Amino acid sequence: MKEKKFLIFDLDDTIFDFKKGEQEGLSNIFAEHPVSEVTFDQWLPVFKKVNSSIWKQIEEGGSAKDLLNTRFSTTYQAFGIEADGTLLERTYRNYLDQSYFVLEGAKALLDRLQQQGFVLIAGTNGKSSTQRNRLKGTGLAEMFEDIVISDEIGIAKPNRLFFEQILKRNSGMTKSNTLMIGDSLRSDIQGAIHAELKNIWFNPYALKNHTNIQPDAECRTFQEVEQQIKQLFTL
Repeated sequence: MKEKKFLIFDLDDTIFDFKKGEQEGLSNIFAEHPVSEVTFDQWLPVFKKVNSSIWKQIEEGGSAKDLLNTRFSTTYQAFGIEADGTLLERTYRNYLDQSYFVLEGAKALLDRLQQQGFVLIAGTNGKSSTQRNRLKGTGLAEMFEDIVISDEIGIAKPNRLFFEQILKRNSGMTKSNTLMIGDSLRSDIQGAIHAELKNIWFNPYALKNHTNIQPDAECRTFQEVEQQIKQLFTL
């Protein structure tokens, strides 16, 4: 019997067009809670800096729920405004929950890989409601044999325990027959390295790697991803 091959896919900015949904949601938040004499283009970089710092803390083991409830209040504090971070987070989350944008070519790739016999797993950081609503709303949920979300298991990438949970949950899955595909060097690739899994850095924007994290492969397109999957499994 032919051995199964497992592919763990990150979701945000690997399958989902998270940047598009994020931009739309943040634009709505700012329209509802404007800052006097400040444009959205001036407000957005402040939010992104705060958000990046918070996600770094989450990836280092901090409480996602507690930290995410501070990102909007911290952003508005930078402009001298007191805001209800929990309320704004809940409002933003509602926008994200209905953000059904999928990267062009992502579903076709998953279809082809499924037809070729690969077992597809979704392995993502983020809130349970957001990820599951978007998987259901885009019709992608049924394509994954298992869906593992940091919010549900209490562990976030890049912690190797996140990946060990996936291996425990899926019969026949081993370090040698599993490959991780994701857009984040810090969470997806570093996490895969921690867990001793082969990995592909999906980098469609041709970002420079200024870290010491070295992926097994780097791909700009889904076509390259498909080619690299086959190549890495023959090594």
